[in-house]
Amino acid sequence: MEFALIMDEKKKALFNSHNERAKYKYRQHLRRVCQKDEKTILAALKHIRDFDIFIDFAGFEKFNEHVADKYIQGMFTANLSLSYISDNVRTLKEFLKWLERQNGYRSKINYNYIDYLNISRNQRNTAKATEYSKSYKYEEIIQTIRQMPNETEKEKRDRAIISLQAVCALRPGELRTVKMKSLIQEDGVYFIYVSPRDMAVKFAKTRHANFVPLPDDITTNIICWRDYLLTLGFKGADPLFPKIDNRLVSNDLLKQAIQKEEIKSETTIRNVFKKAFESSGFEYIKPHNFRKTLARYAESQSPAFLNAVRQNLGHESIDTTLSSYGQQSVAEQRRNISSVPFGEG
Repeated sequence: MEFALIMDEKKKALFNSHNERAKYKYRQHLRRVCQKDEKTILAALKHIRDFDIFIDFAGFEKFNEHVADKYIQGMFTANLSLSYISDNVRTLKEFLKWLERQNGYRSKINYNYIDYLNISRNQRNTAKATEYSKSYKYEEIIQTIRQMPNETEKEKRDRAIISLQAVCALRPGELRTVKMKSLIQEDGVYFIYVSPRDMAVKFAKTRHANFVPLPDDITTNIICWRDYLLTLGFKGADPLFPKIDNRLVSNDLLKQAIQKEEIKSETTIRNVFKKAFESSGFEYIKPHNFRKTLARYAESQSPAFLNAVRQNLGHESIDTTLSSYGQQSVAEQRRNISSVPFGEG
């Protein structure tokens, strides 16, 4: 029977109480010692669960080099993606190396056998490989914002959402949870104070996301929306981009009602961008890639500007800004290479 079918059938089987106890302790280890967030912990437990199912809920102490080989072979036979296999193997190795040090397992799991959970260097590199990630040009973003409707409350909010992303390049979770008090002006410059106390911030790192100097009307979209919410009684801790419901009123008419609640799903945010850019005749590119737009623009500017963009994006290293976000397009690469005189041969 194929690996995938075996896994599907075994998912219905009973669990091993000793294995569950070990996984519970490991969960506490990841949370308290490694300081992992819940999403990361659940992903790790899912990978460990796959292995638990594969060994038919035998004790983890049964692990050896033969089990490792069969498990790796089984995943490849099931045509699982290389990225999934790589993540699964890495997670399982980390778990078994932790487990080997725990009471009751020290003499039962051979540490050297854990290294049999491995894939080739080429396979690891393939798993890490990514496709070229597209991003908009600033002219396209500005054109799209200016073409967006601006009559209803929802339309005004949606235009402010894309405008803020254009000038700040926040992560989608940050954009969804930004608060009224997060929008600050100092020395004539607006910025978003990105704080994990108020927003969903990756790695809980605080930073200033300063507005880039796009045309004044883009910033005006944001400020006018903020000021409108103030007239409705919104306070500092309330969301800058609240949930807006359609409610049925008299005569079977729909009325938009602003709630003092955050937008619950990033899908809602993505749909705002998708509708706006496709309506302007552009391909939809996920809002996270606005960060690539900023990084790629910064590449052609001064080193000081590039470093400021690094801080805006929340990167510890300039290498992250350049390697992850600042990859040049093929056309830019071709233009930059062809512009350098190599002399006559």
